[in-house]
Amino acid sequence: MKKNNDIIISQDMYLELKEKLLKLKKTKKEFVKNLEQARLSDVSEDTDAINAVTSEIQNIDEEISETKEMISNAKIIKKTSCKSKIQIGSEVKARANGKVVTYTIVSNVEADPLKNKISDNSPVGRAFIRAKKGDIVEIEVGEKKIKYEILDVC
Repeated sequence: MKKNNDIIISQDMYLELKEKLLKLKKTKKEFVKNLEQARLSDVSEDTDAINAVTSEIQNIDEEISETKEMISNAKIIKKTSCKSKIQIGSEVKARANGKVVTYTIVSNVEADPLKNKISDNSPVGRAFIRAKKGDIVEIEVGEKKIKYEILDVC
């Protein structure tokens, strides 16, 4: 059951977030070390540099906090056997305008249209959710309507 602050992600995305957190922490350590060295150098002209490093550390802290929150609220979708209805994590093969496309339905966090990973909240994603093989789904794009025939769901 999904809570309001749950973030539905794949195992791969979860691992990417953990890796990102480790990199951010390492980067922060380097900035803190540089800041300490700059403060010890006792050069008054370096106040701009010190302020810039301090600001960067604050940005990194914010990103660490956001990443930790995403990790703690993550609900990992396990890839199981193919389901009959489309859901987050489904790979969908569909035909529209004579072209066959394959999409993976993901949450907003993982969406990457260039990799055909579409959000369940996008117009196509919303239309696909709960559809099944053989269904025809219609999506309005501006004044046009595009019909997708669901060829396969896995």
